[in-house]
Amino acid sequence: MITIATDLDGTIYKGTELIDGVKESYKYLIKNNVDIFFITNNSSQTPYEIKEKLENLLSLEVELSKIITPLNILESLFADQTIKIFVYGSSNLKKFVKSINQKITNIDQADLILIGRKNKNEISKINLMKDFIQNGKDVLCLNKDLTFPSENEDLPGNGAVVKMIEDDLHINIDSLGKPDKYYIQYCRAKNFNFDYVIGDRVDTDIFFGKKIKSKTILVESGVKNFESTDLADIKLKSFSESVPFII
Repeated sequence: MITIATDLDGTIYKGTELIDGVKESYKYLIKNNVDIFFITNNSSQTPYEIKEKLENLLSLEVELSKIITPLNILESLFADQTIKIFVYGSSNLKKFVKSINQKITNIDQADLILIGRKNKNEISKINLMKDFIQNGKDVLCLNKDLTFPSENEDLPGNGAVVKMIEDDLHINIDSLGKPDKYYIQYCRAKNFNFDYVIGDRVDTDIFFGKKIKSKTILVESGVKNFESTDLADIKLKSFSESVPFII
């Protein structure tokens, strides 16, 4: 059986809209016994919310275990312990942290600072995080995506805040997203083996595919890339064009 891992934002959908041709192509791949995993750096929605969204858009049942987000990695990383976490991110992110039996607390009491994405960044909180990180507080981020695609434009991503902190403090913050070590370790621990990795971003999807030695397919339906697109094995307009290469 062929197994593929496909990105979501900018590859399968933009915002709340499927990209043209995805539904038909997805159904055709399933019909031909292609095993499809959904790999995303989106942490504003829980894996269950992404499952519901995909099922509504694709009109097919999607297995929760086939959706891999930084929240899966977060849950796995702290499965055997309960820690106090200061969360910079959405209300959904905070709810998820509570749901995996971790404690949300003020930054001065936290064991860990967790950086997610907010619709509107709060400079005062960013400066506060810098102070505590500089004084030795542990920190993780959910991903380092500088932008993410919406229906009409690219919006600032999780990585915009992370880069600001890294540049100011001259540090590197570990990420739970593609293409970084924790995401790869999680996939290997689950024995996920992907023949193809499909996505719209060179710095996340293509780098991830290269690191796990998969065939990489870059699609042009998502964000503008600042890394060389020649790093991808195959370059296509959209997800639907990948079908002949996979079947």
